[in-house]
Amino acid sequence: MRTLDRYLIRETLGPFALALALFTFLLWVQPMLKTAEMFIAKGAPIQTIGYLLLTLLPQALGITVPMAFLAGVVMALGRFSGDREAVAMMACGVSPVRLIRPMMLLAAVAAGATFYVLVWLMPDANQSFRDVTFQLMKKMAAEDIRPRLFYEGFTGRVILIGERKTDGGWTEVMVADTSVAGRPSIQLAQEGRLVADEPARLVNVILSEVASYRPLDSGNEYQIQRSKEEVAHIDPTSVFGDGASPGRGFNELTMAQLDAQAAEKVAAGQSPHNEIMYKHQRFAFPLACLVFAIVGVALGVSTRKDGKLAGFAIGIGVIMAYYGIMTLFDGRAKGGAFPALWARWMPNIILGVVGVALLWWRTRGAMPMPAWLAVRWPAILTPRAIAAAAGPGKVVLVIRYPRLSLPRPSLMDVYVGRKYLRTVILAFVGLMALYYIGEFIELSEKLSKGQATMPMIAQYFYYATPKFIYFIVPLATLVAVLTTLGGLARTNELTVLRACGISLYRTAVPLLALALISSGLMFALEDRVMAHSERQAEVLRNEIRDRPQRTFNVANRSWMIGRGGELYHYAVFDVRAKTLHQLSIFKTARNPYRLTSHTFATQAVFIDGAWQATDGWEQTFDDKGRVRRTAFKSEALPLEEPGFFGAEQFEAEFMSYGELQTYIEELDQSGISFAAHKVELQRKVAFPFVTMVMTLIAIPFGVTLGRRGALYGIGLAIVLAVAYLLVSTLFIAFGVAGWLPPVLAAWATNIVFAAAALTALLTVRT
Repeated sequence: MRTLDRYLIRETLGPFALALALFTFLLWVQPMLKTAEMFIAKGAPIQTIGYLLLTLLPQALGITVPMAFLAGVVMALGRFSGDREAVAMMACGVSPVRLIRPMMLLAAVAAGATFYVLVWLMPDANQSFRDVTFQLMKKMAAEDIRPRLFYEGFTGRVILIGERKTDGGWTEVMVADTSVAGRPSIQLAQEGRLVADEPARLVNVILSEVASYRPLDSGNEYQIQRSKEEVAHIDPTSVFGDGASPGRGFNELTMAQLDAQAAEKVAAGQSPHNEIMYKHQRFAFPLACLVFAIVGVALGVSTRKDGKLAGFAIGIGVIMAYYGIMTLFDGRAKGGAFPALWARWMPNIILGVVGVALLWWRTRGAMPMPAWLAVRWPAILTPRAIAAAAGPGKVVLVIRYPRLSLPRPSLMDVYVGRKYLRTVILAFVGLMALYYIGEFIELSEKLSKGQATMPMIAQYFYYATPKFIYFIVPLATLVAVLTTLGGLARTNELTVLRACGISLYRTAVPLLALALISSGLMFALEDRVMAHSERQAEVLRNEIRDRPQRTFNVANRSWMIGRGGELYHYAVFDVRAKTLHQLSIFKTARNPYRLTSHTFATQAVFIDGAWQATDGWEQTFDDKGRVRRTAFKSEALPLEEPGFFGAEQFEAEFMSYGELQTYIEELDQSGISFAAHKVELQRKVAFPFVTMVMTLIAIPFGVTLGRRGALYGIGLAIVLAVAYLLVSTLFIAFGVAGWLPPVLAAWATNIVFAAAALTALLTVRT
């Protein structure tokens, strides 16, 4: 191996490793962190969570290794061209084709690793993740029961809890038996807990200090029973299912299983196009590394003064083109207009031809522009040039406008701000493209199975884009600040500014101002756009993945909690007629938790600003268990306004700041404190300031590490982003558990990182 080969391989390995880390972080680490956060909250063992995260890595690497290889090649050769080494090489008579040999060697290694991952590691690892997750979700059903939210996941039961205790138990528990329509049995308990035993196929809710209210067969009176402890039996299939593990999807099938499943479909007269495409994908993706080597050399070697960041952007563009071509031919193969055998090979074939053509063009030099394409644009002339062009004897009128001395950014601010904006836009577009690619890859199996269509996925992307932007902007800001200040330091422009008496603090003012603007835009995006778009995205996400839909805007909601703590149960709410059918109103008291009255009405209509109930009765229960019943034909009931019953009800993540604040105030009026919602309220204000925090952190790092190039800035951005997410997850969990005040839990991460950034700023040379 010659010196040039060793040099290029060494230069490519660094960008490849950092690109692999970045792509894995963007496409898979965030879902991994979300999975870990969910199971940590559910009390899963740490070793089990670690195993789950490891089982996700093969599928991640099977996709990100070829992508990272392309980015690594283009970034390395971009730096090679940026430092004029490509010019020197070609001046010495070395053709760009000579660079194919070391890149092909690296491509062969990357292809072998990708093939091993896709064929041997990924199927069993994916299935292990599905099996373990399936078992954990069954065993931890208790964590899905949240305070102040009716849980209807158990067949024939509705559960409502007031608060969750630190030991996993509940306080102020209501269990309603809804197996008999219109006649629910109510159990109110001071405390309760869920006990599940899968081997014995038993699921019980253990209640303490219980008051039970069961309607008699006549339906006119209640049988009241008080006890120290009662057991509410739950249908075990609601928790454990039928005992069968989830079936294997295409990504979980081995090669032999794909062939067997394809043969079964052929025998049944069905098209095996999905099995054929997924089988050939495991060969096409590894060989894409060889194609990317040719394309990377063709695009990376130039005589222009490019750099690694430009190479990164070029790599993202090629990756998007690859998956765009694959999607096009996948759709044609499913429609029978193209052989499924070649669908996953077409991106390799098309990009391979394009790469060879570009490489041939590089070896022949710049292609002259045809004469018929040449367009001569008149130069923008100064007044003096205009006068000279006019010739002697001609009068030229020059009008000068007065300059207004309004406050405006200085020339340095414009220069630094322009470099920053150019970089942040480039980083933002590239990272957004990666997010789209990752989401599309995750949903592609649903597309193959017919659970989703391209218009449905396009609509999902439309509604999910605000959330993508919300999480991409901080990382793009961090990369842009590191790259901008790093570039100024590398070209000694910071040194010149210091010599002119301009400190680092003054240089960073435009960056901080732009970060503050982006913080405001992020808050507006989250409050005005994302809170509502996520509701639509959640509906589409559940539909695509065949999950049960959450209840958002529901006119026939069965159970609701009134602002005063009343429990409403009704059959149907007619929004247009403003009518509640088969309405029951349960009023409760505390210490001990018990029922004080039950009012029933066949129908309640909102007329002239009041609710008028007909054909009903009211039963009251005193603290000694005595029942008093009064019937009525027509009576006015003091209920909430009709909009309350037809209003949308969401979890905190789907509410705007104002909606969540109002909801918390209503909870406080009813005497219940919902810590998780209070933490989320503060987080909605705290998180947008992450751009300011990231800018403060990036300033000292950008100066000290700037001479190492944009690549190190990207790597450092990954490390800082992961650290921020981990610390933020930890503090939020402390706030939800009640160990920290909501304000401190939401702002603690910003405070910690801002303090570290200010400390570093005070020690760096300004």
